[in-house]
Amino acid sequence: MENKAEIQRITGLVAGAMQLSTDPVTAAGAMHVSSLGIVNVEQANHLARCIAVFTTDDALADELEEIVDESPAFLASQVITLSHKLEKFSGKHADLEQQVWTLIYAGRRERSRVLKTLARRSVV
Repeated sequence: MENKAEIQRITGLVAGAMQLSTDPVTAAGAMHVSSLGIVNVEQANHLARCIAVFTTDDALADELEEIVDESPAFLASQVITLSHKLEKFSGKHADLEQQVWTLIYAGRRERSRVLKTLARRSVV
C-alpha cells in the first residue's frame, strides 16, 4: 500500500472538514469516508476533488482545494462525471466518483442545485 500515512492524513483532513460542513448531506456523509477503500494518495486527492465538486458548501470547497493545492477550475475538470451532469461515471476514477456520489450523496434530489452551485463558482 502506497504511503499509508499520507493516505490517512488526506482522508482524515477530508472527513474532518466534511463533519464541519454547512451542507448537511456532506456533514452526514463524513462517516462513510472510511468505507470508500482508498488505497493510494492519488485516490485520496481525488476524494477531496469529488467532495469539493459535489458539496454546496463554498467554504468546504475552498478548504478541499487547499488540501489538494489545485485551482477550482482545474479541480473540477478532474472530476469527469461533472462533464456528464453527475449522471454518467467514466474516466480513471469513475468507480470512486460513483461511490462518493451514491454513498455520500445518495438520494440527493438537489442534483440541479449542485450544478447551479458549480456554475456560481464559475467552475463549469
